[in-house]
Amino acid sequence: MSYSKSSGKPFEYASKISHRHIIADNDIQQYIHECVIPFEGKDMELNPSLLHDIIYPTKNRIQNIIAIDGGYTTIAIKKKFPSSLISYFQFGTLLIERKYLEGLHATPFISPKDMAELKKLMPDKLALPTKNLLLKGQTSLKYAVRKVIYDFFMNKDRDDESLMNTLYWFLFRKYEFSELVNNPNDCACSFHKVGTEDYLYKCTSCNNKAYQLSRCPNCEELEILLDEAALDKNSYVWKCPHCGENIFLTDIFRLFETVDNELGAGGILGYILSATENLLLVHMIRILTQIKHGFLNEFLLVKDGPLSFVGQTANMYKPMRHLLNFLRKNNNVNIIGIEKSGAFVDHAKEIADKMKPGQIFLMDNDHIYKYIMPADGNMEYARTSYYGGKFIYKSKEEKLYVLTLPVETHHYYSRPQLGDLKNIEEILLNIDLLKCDIYQDAIIPIALVNKLVSLSNYPGSNIIRHFTKQNISE
Repeated sequence: MSYSKSSGKPFEYASKISHRHIIADNDIQQYIHECVIPFEGKDMELNPSLLHDIIYPTKNRIQNIIAIDGGYTTIAIKKKFPSSLISYFQFGTLLIERKYLEGLHATPFISPKDMAELKKLMPDKLALPTKNLLLKGQTSLKYAVRKVIYDFFMNKDRDDESLMNTLYWFLFRKYEFSELVNNPNDCACSFHKVGTEDYLYKCTSCNNKAYQLSRCPNCEELEILLDEAALDKNSYVWKCPHCGENIFLTDIFRLFETVDNELGAGGILGYILSATENLLLVHMIRILTQIKHGFLNEFLLVKDGPLSFVGQTANMYKPMRHLLNFLRKNNNVNIIGIEKSGAFVDHAKEIADKMKPGQIFLMDNDHIYKYIMPADGNMEYARTSYYGGKFIYKSKEEKLYVLTLPVETHHYYSRPQLGDLKNIEEILLNIDLLKCDIYQDAIIPIALVNKLVSLSNYPGSNIIRHFTKQNISE
């Protein structure tokens, strides 16, 4: 038996026999008996109208692939203070030229030089106080988390661009609207919302726009209108009209709502990961559209995971869908999300024998709620978080992928059509080209970027823990 170093008394361990109370409980037995679990493949039927054979194009206009992925790990600062936690994030944006991939398929082995050509990685790093940890001079964990995220987005890259520039461009639709044409100081703006699906409020007299924040992160006043004219364009900060404290542009992610000064910020780590990966996607789109007209058509952007925002950040699906719908008018928006695990990946394996090579299966509400996620069939799947339509693809080499492509509206899952998934044939042609045999049903960009940004529990976390101990102030 182990003993506590400080007191010499034994640690308290969980009972080895108390599970008998759960097993013998009649209510729990009845509950387990009535639980509904997903069907096995042999008991499933696929709607033939949702199965489509892919006709691959003879010409491939996509010249480059950009993959985006991220990872994080959380460690205790010191053994003496196991409740003081810090989380380290790493995000990767990987560029691969298609010509190198085509050359690799003709060779039996990949040389170190070839790998160097593939690994054109642009990493971003973030350290986030997660529990019982503050910077000197800070008074609350909630503010500390807000400030770290704000500073991370304000960091500029080698081209003097920041994610904060992109977030402003994204939220206030600078790709669509001109600058303020009227002096807002001369206008007592009266804002109104245009349409239920629009997320911006517009002034009836001038060109000013506003975004409604759920509440102030400082005084917690509800429904704060953040108008563009009042935003400091250098610092990207507003002053709350009620308490006068700073509201950062990054507060629109609403992550502060889930941070508790005592319980910590562990609940937002996955949300930060998802939101940042999505903003890196937007950042790439912004850069490509500014280089030259039509340049976006030459790129395939690959995101690890589905095309969605999760948790507190879910409402960002609205500006994302608006951006992609706007760009689609004059561009091929070649963006795809790929899932490596989860209920949909498990389901794809179950129905693999029911699909032919080179075929896709579009999943509608009925199929999802009957076979994958038992729930009320009247619900619209992922209505308030997804900006993409999900489907299963069985490649010509019989590899299985769960993929997401952008769709114009959330009604996709009511009656999905092949035509809803723009340029799907050319995108899948490149997915086949990106096949990776290192991991099951993986593609090269995601496998590489995941290797380069993921932080393993051992030895990676141990190294970071040692680094933290050496650098933390006493």
